[in-house]
Amino acid sequence: MTDRTRAARRSVLAALAGALAGCSTGDDSTSTPTAAENRSFTDGERPAWERAADRRIDAHRRSDLSVSVRHAGAPVEGATVDLTLRRHAFDFSTAYNVRRHFEVSEGHPYRTYVSDLFNEAVFENAHKWRRWVQPGVHERADEIVEFLRDRDVTVAGAPVIWQHPEVDVLPDEVWAALEADDDERLRELVREHVRTILGHYVDDHDVTQWVFLNEPLEQHVITDALSDADPWRSPPLREWFALAGDVAPSATLAINEYDILALDRARHRDRYATLIRYLLADDAPLDEIAFQGHTMAESERLTPAEQWRRLERFAALGDVDLVVSEFDTPGFDSEATAGAYLYQFLKILYSHPAAAGFRLWGFWDGQHWEDDAPLFRRDWTPKPGYYAYIDLVFDQWHTDETGTTDDDGAYRTRADLGTYDVTVEVDGLRQQATRSLRDPSGETEWTIRL
Repeated sequence: MTDRTRAARRSVLAALAGALAGCSTGDDSTSTPTAAENRSFTDGERPAWERAADRRIDAHRRSDLSVSVRHAGAPVEGATVDLTLRRHAFDFSTAYNVRRHFEVSEGHPYRTYVSDLFNEAVFENAHKWRRWVQPGVHERADEIVEFLRDRDVTVAGAPVIWQHPEVDVLPDEVWAALEADDDERLRELVREHVRTILGHYVDDHDVTQWVFLNEPLEQHVITDALSDADPWRSPPLREWFALAGDVAPSATLAINEYDILALDRARHRDRYATLIRYLLADDAPLDEIAFQGHTMAESERLTPAEQWRRLERFAALGDVDLVVSEFDTPGFDSEATAGAYLYQFLKILYSHPAAAGFRLWGFWDGQHWEDDAPLFRRDWTPKPGYYAYIDLVFDQWHTDETGTTDDDGAYRTRADLGTYDVTVEVDGLRQQATRSLRDPSGETEWTIRL
């Protein structure tokens, strides 16, 4: 990062603090930080919610680390140890559009920023059922899987099953079976789709993370045809998860819903919790609870306290990870306020020990469903949200440091969890290694032998 970029970031982050100060940030006025509490989150004393989040982050996202250097079996004093975080243990992700990828040239910002800023991507449209069965679509998507993997970006898949009746996501065969009341044909089409898409990607392309079931609470045209039960207690959902577990036992499967971490739809949240309990009671291979995170107006924001309460509620449902799958803030009146909310929302999420990932639903206005992405304007100038994201992911939560070993031959520090490039040098000897730091408890020791 250049000095000019650092200076610009500091300036914009100061503006973000001002944007958040004094604003109502959700539906619980008793937990809304005061203007004094929010006066800065970049310098000096931080607001109470952020100090608490920082303590949780230190406890759950960092570890004590000892790098022990040995030569001919003896400890080496005075060796230079360079640590650079290559990849976070946490998924920092974005939606990525296959069509747009092929429309832009090599070296275009859309292609370069995806690996500069993220360690995971999910295709915006290519894995939707109707697109998947169109000739040539998944072959093009497979090319992008390899493009991203070559740049150390993992690909996740989404969605396997989305029953939306008004969005162009279901193939003609499904609609024909629905209209003919052919329940057996409908069941077989779903089973065939689950077997085909998971079999293709998990076995052949190592795409193992999937949003398996998308928006089931209010989009349920298939389950309505197959069952009279409420959508949040529908037996076909258990059958589909069981099939997915058989087809792809190594896959990580998620359920995904909107308006859980936005707005105040208490009944909607209750039904989501009921559905999750219903699936887990049948030992469904449900690994992640996902929340879309679309915040369509400033009035839909949550306070830090309310966001935390909602995360806690769903974390308590079982041994599952929490993931924000589609975050953006289209419709905010102020870019500064949008950036400030991204900062708050991401920090609260990252501080929760059950959280495993955060995905922007696009990062550039030129490729965003509402033309209002969190990070870049259409001309690629950065928005305040860009600087908020960079400050968190590549500054506050990014270990990049150099030190020397003590008389025991060890260099000790506290480091962010993830995969590291380690370089050790002393007296003309040099050794490089790659190591993973995963356990936040106790001290992890790496031994580097020269």
